[in-house]
Parts: sequence; C-alpha cells; structure tokens
Amino acid sequence: MMKKMLGCILTLAMLLVPAFETAAEENRAAATVNGEEILQTELENMVSTLSSRMALYGIEASDESTTEIIRSSALQELVDDCLLTQDMTTQGCYDTSDEEESAIEAAAQASWENLSEQYENYDTQPGGDQEDTELTASERAQNYLKENGYTLEYMQNYYRNALASEKYEHWLMKDEPEITDEEVQEAYKQRVEESKTAYENDVESFETAMANGQEVWYRPAGYRAILQIMITADGDDEKAKLESVKEKTDEIYARLEQGESFEALIADYGEDSSFNDESFLETGYQVHKDSVFWEEAFVEAAFGDDMQKSGDYSQPHVFGDHVHILYYLKDVPDGPVEFSDALAAALREDIYGEQANVKMEERLAQLKEEAEIVYME
Repeated sequence: MMKKMLGCILTLAMLLVPAFETAAEENRAAATVNGEEILQTELENMVSTLSSRMALYGIEASDESTTEIIRSSALQELVDDCLLTQDMTTQGCYDTSDEEESAIEAAAQASWENLSEQYENYDTQPGGDQEDTELTASERAQNYLKENGYTLEYMQNYYRNALASEKYEHWLMKDEPEITDEEVQEAYKQRVEESKTAYENDVESFETAMANGQEVWYRPAGYRAILQIMITADGDDEKAKLESVKEKTDEIYARLEQGESFEALIADYGEDSSFNDESFLETGYQVHKDSVFWEEAFVEAAFGDDMQKSGDYSQPHVFGDHVHILYYLKDVPDGPVEFSDALAAALREDIYGEQANVKMEERLAQLKEEAEIVYME
C-alpha cells in the first residue's frame, strides 16, 4: 500500500495533468538537473496546477509578487521531482517483473475504460463535436480524452510511477526498526490530548472538524443519540401537514404505548434512508444542545421538554415537507475514541508514513547537495 509520502514525490507523474509540447519557444529548458532538462512547457503546466490549488483556498494569483512565488515554487517542485525520479531509477525502482507489468497493464486498462465510460456523453459536453455523428458514444469519449492527453499509455505510466514510488519508499525504510506497540500507544495518547485541548469545550470546532473529515480523537460531553420516524406530509402550513399524516402518527403513538419498540416502528413507517443501515439504529443522529451541524429547530426538538431521558419520544414536529417523531435513544459517552485493533493498525501506518516522509526529505536534501542544478534565465 502506498503511504502518505507518495503525495510528495513524482508530482507530475501522479497528477492527471498531461504536459503537451507546443511551440518551440515553450520547449526551451527552464532548468537542468544533472544534465536532464526541465522544459518551459512543464513549468507552465506546474504553475497552472499550483495556481488552481491555491484558488481552492481562495488565494488568487493576481499580483506580480504572488505569481513570482508560484513560479518559483513550481520550478522547485519540478527539480525535486526530477532528482527523486533519477534516484528511483538508480535504485532500480523502475525495474519490473513480467507479473508487475501485467498488473500495471490491467490496472491501466481498467482505469482507461472507466474514464471512457464517464465521458461517453462527450457530444453533450461543452466543446463536443456535434458533427461526429458516425462515431459511437464510446469512440467520441476516447477521442475527447486523447485530445486532452489521457491515453492508455499515460495510464500505464501513472501506475508504473505509483509502483516505483512504493518500491522507493521500501528502499528508504529498509533499515528502519519495526514500529513498537509503545510507539503506537504514545501516538494515540498524543492525538487524544491534542483533540481534547481543541474540542473538549468547543462543540462548534468539534462538529466543523468532523464535517471537514479531519481526525478527531476526543468527543465533548453532552451528546445524545436521536432516532426518528420521518413521514412525508402534504399541506401549505404546519397545521395542514400534521393533519395529513394524523392517521399514521396516531397509529405510531398507540403502538408505542402498547410497548412496541421505536426501531420496529421506524421499519414500518419511517422514510429516512439513513436507517436502512441497521448499524445506524445503534448510533442514531449525534446531537448536542450547542450543535451547529443541525438545524436549530431539530436541536430544540431533540432537547425538548418531552425528551428528558433515554426512551422518551417527542410529539410530532414539522420540518420542511416532513413530519418527524424523535426518540431519545441514549447518551453518547464523552472522552477519547476507543482504542481498538483497527485503530492501532491505522496509527501504525500513520507513524510509518511520517517516518518515511522524514527519510524522503533527508534523502532529497542529500541529492540536492550532490546534484548539478542549473536554472536558466
């Protein structure tokens, strides 16, 4: 499995941004690394890539100083890539067996076919050739991809570079000792402490981090698990909507009073697809009285006067075009994420990736010291 380090090497090879040779002026050398040229067209493609990355974070390269910084960073990234590629070649990372070549070709073919399928409606895309009516949708898609540099050979190079990068990581780490259980435990404690400091008293930051897919290792106190029965309603106002589902809600409350489980009634009446996953019946929606992730009305209902203890259920609430009956399933324990075998394995891989990054940076620094790098005007 490729580790985090791979995101730092072979930037051009790993990005699906093919470089094209255009005018001769654009193909002059921007720099040489141990005699190997980095072309101006490669630099322009990298500048475009970095500018796009920055735009994702709201940073526009509009002034000359910012543009110059981007260009300098792009050229340095290309130099680093070139040095690492040369070193990978020297270490034999690009030497492949027949079995590896077969795997590369199979992966490339599958990716090429998958990408072609995604673009089979090429003729409806902006810039599509409406007059290409004699070609099938698949042929039009492949022509479109080839025009933009995405060929089967390009896919093969992508997977060949990925395999070489993995081998290079193994070569860098060949003399490193195994990661111990103590190191894994220490990493767990450190991450828990960092999350506790950040989120113990800050529900908004906790939920924002969760929503953004960040690693969160500590849950604040005060969360409860909420189940719901959601029913589509008709009508122009709240009263009409409640009336439109009254027969169903009356049946639900009658069955609850007879001792039927809320989970069983979700199966009979609920329209919330989240509960199609049986595991969700055990976790429910995690709601805090200070939640910012949920609508304010939903939070208020989850902490309403009729929701005082586990097992309580609410009166019907209208949210949009649906009527909801909420159920207080349980309190969600605060504190650190439970340490499990799966979590230990993930942490071990993270530690390995961090160590590999350090080794790669050290190796790159050594390569730079020994290299002959010439920057052109």
